[in-house]
Amino acid sequence: MKFYTEDGNWDLVGNNLKIFFIRDAMKFPDLIHSQKPDPVTNIQSGERIFDFIANTPEATHMATFLFSPWGIPANYRQMQGSGVNTYKWYNKDGESVLVKYHWEPLQGIKNLTQAEAEAIQGKNFNHATQDLFEAIKEGNYPEWELCVQIMSDDDHPELDFDPLDDTKLWPVDQFPFLPVGKMTLNRNPVDYFNEVEQSAFGTGVLVDGLAFSDDKMLQGRTFSYSDTQRYRVGPNYLQLPINAPKTHVATNQRGGQMSFHTDFAEGQNPHINYEPTFLGGLKEATPAGKDYAPRYEAANLVHQKIDRTNDFKQAGETYRNFEDWERDDLINNLVNTLATADKRIQEKMIEHFTLADEDYGRRVREGLAKTSKSMEDKGPSGATSPKEGVEDAKNNSHSAKPY
Repeated sequence: MKFYTEDGNWDLVGNNLKIFFIRDAMKFPDLIHSQKPDPVTNIQSGERIFDFIANTPEATHMATFLFSPWGIPANYRQMQGSGVNTYKWYNKDGESVLVKYHWEPLQGIKNLTQAEAEAIQGKNFNHATQDLFEAIKEGNYPEWELCVQIMSDDDHPELDFDPLDDTKLWPVDQFPFLPVGKMTLNRNPVDYFNEVEQSAFGTGVLVDGLAFSDDKMLQGRTFSYSDTQRYRVGPNYLQLPINAPKTHVATNQRGGQMSFHTDFAEGQNPHINYEPTFLGGLKEATPAGKDYAPRYEAANLVHQKIDRTNDFKQAGETYRNFEDWERDDLINNLVNTLATADKRIQEKMIEHFTLADEDYGRRVREGLAKTSKSMEDKGPSGATSPKEGVEDAKNNSHSAKPY
């Protein structure tokens, strides 16, 4: 989401799911590589994906969501959104709190089973885009409530996880969803390329009152996103109308390929592109309140890993919170994807699922054993259908759950 505020632009960047695979930004390129096609065959491989996940215990929670129906939103109108990472708000006195952002669809939440997704996308892979476009065209404007969770900006030793760990959910009973606004999509793009394809976002695009936490994944994203946009769109992507602020924000940053606008302030000396100066250049804006100073201690000026990892508890809670049909689809999807993986990967994933929940691990183990026997019975040419064992489609409408 790009907010065109009175103080310049604020980008809120996130995913449909509320957590992520990793907590260490250094693993980001490796995660993406594991999910992209094999560099030799150019074929995406479930074995490669689970080879990474099996060696990344904190990814168990995300895998539980991703391979369940929650990993396949039915459409964009009934899809949640989340900032995923932990940010900070600070006031005019420099006091700060931790905050997480959530978009909750007022149309309700709806997801698909794997079988339903295959049936729909086999006929129309643009179904979600078409659904959104037609709903807006017909005046059925989709709406989302923007909610925040707020936590005091300190260590929280009472929690069994680090609140800055993006593989974790904040318990809603302790940190309730607080509604702060509503978004309505009330028009379609006039030109898709200019308004959507060239729109560019970055977690580092903030305004006064908003700041980063010490969430390591957020810090890594902040380095990578703007760099990505400069490569993808161009060094002056912020001059494009869709990305430019609606209010005047003057800087001394000029030039570069595709530059078409020099941003002068009223009365500014065009010869001066630096600050400070006596000669009529820009002056640094004065903060409206007390300067915000991040809290730190001398002992924390070295790299510290998150010590309350607790990689499996929330994955187990998520599994137990699922309805029966959601658990069935999760097990089917995991078994079908893991069936052709290396035995070591299978055993490690079973271990992780069992640590999350005994029933979870047992069902994956039994499913893999059954699939293995079925493949042996069919012989080397007997391919197992990915649809095998999936029940008939159900009505998968959801009320808003903590996740």
